[in-house]
Amino acid sequence: MAVEAVPEVDCVLAKITQYRCKAGAYIVCKPIERLFKQCSGAPSVEMVVVDGVYTDVRSLSDLKDWNNLDYSAEKTI
Repeated sequence: MAVEAVPEVDCVLAKITQYRCKAGAYIVCKPIERLFKQCSGAPSVEMVVVDGVYTDVRSLSDLKDWNNLDYSAEKTI
């Protein structure tokens, strides 16, 4: 699958924080930060950590094992 190049000058990064919660005796929630690249004229694309580097998730379309993506709350943006 070919990914069309988008000029980086028209792009901004946006960060959102979501929470993953577990219920037990207490409800414990941990933040999960997600980073998106927003370019004019194109849909937003999530950026993920692969091998310690932020990567456009579109470039991972041929990745067989999605478990390699690091969404851990320990990573901060």
